[in-house]
Amino acid sequence: MSFASAPDQPWYADQVLMRDGTVIPVRATAFRPAWDQLPIAVQEEVETAAGSAVVGSASAGTGFTPGFASRLDLADGARLFVKAASTADDALHGWPISGAYREEARKLPLLSSGIGSPALLWVRNLVVGEERWVVLGFAYVNGRPPRRPWRRDQLDLVLAKFAETAPALAQVPVELELEPLADHLLARLDWRLQRLRARDGDSGWLRTVERLCADGYDLLGGNSVVHMDLRDDNVLIGANGQVWFVDWNWPVIGAAWVDVICVLLSARGDGVDVEPLIASHPLTRDVSPRAVNCLLATLWSFWATAKHDAVPHTSPHLRNHQSWYADVTREWLEERLSRSPALRFDRDSATRHHSAASDEPDG
Repeated sequence: MSFASAPDQPWYADQVLMRDGTVIPVRATAFRPAWDQLPIAVQEEVETAAGSAVVGSASAGTGFTPGFASRLDLADGARLFVKAASTADDALHGWPISGAYREEARKLPLLSSGIGSPALLWVRNLVVGEERWVVLGFAYVNGRPPRRPWRRDQLDLVLAKFAETAPALAQVPVELELEPLADHLLARLDWRLQRLRARDGDSGWLRTVERLCADGYDLLGGNSVVHMDLRDDNVLIGANGQVWFVDWNWPVIGAAWVDVICVLLSARGDGVDVEPLIASHPLTRDVSPRAVNCLLATLWSFWATAKHDAVPHTSPHLRNHQSWYADVTREWLEERLSRSPALRFDRDSATRHHSAASDEPDG
């Protein structure tokens, strides 16, 4: 396992600052196997499916998972993007990476071609020794992740893509068997809140988060496919302004505006004033402030809990990124609540938080 060799591209060195001044990369974040580390049988299966020998590769260093994900250069001059994982990877890393890839392989053919994903060309399942492998071949798209901190021109392209893909995402074949978004986000809410209270004690802030999350089943429901993992590292932008959304492992069914807010979180953390964008975007302009606050509260409860988990050796920056998102989400939600008297939480708790030298929650 290794980080991808840093390409000669400025975006690969992009970084953000945590609130304590820690610098964290946003692109060189994942340890992944290289092409020559795959079993020979898997390499041969890929070359057979591709119809040409592999003569070069470039591993993707973005993301936070350790599966094989590489651009492959072929002898016939074509390129592919290939993902692969095995049951051995699942056992090694303690979660079903190959299962996630199988889910993507099952769901993408059922989704509309207009969702913004690069085309899935083929899927191969094979057994090597005692291990079951799944390999996915995608059409290669000449795109790069958006720069961080976010640039407004690129953010505008992504927001326009959300509007463009909304009709396709409103088509939800029953065969997808998608989990409702609220179930996905709120299934372990009580457990998360218990962990937070055990660590930090009770506070006006946590009671406010709990009240907002309780509205999730009403406010986050909908009839659209929601990617639910649309961070900037799952977005690609081409030289001519094309935009693609990648990694459709775990979509859910819910409110059409949720992915927009998830992307705007990182832009807000980078200093972009996102409230006018919410007010003008066709997917968010008619959404109630309470619904957006409900989503932010729910996401904060996840990141504030996960950031204290052990650091996986294949993703050494994961917990720092979750801490960054927890800080950004809390600051944004506090600001929104301070402008909405009807939704405002315990002012004593808020005042203590803003005046404290530490960003830790109040006890």
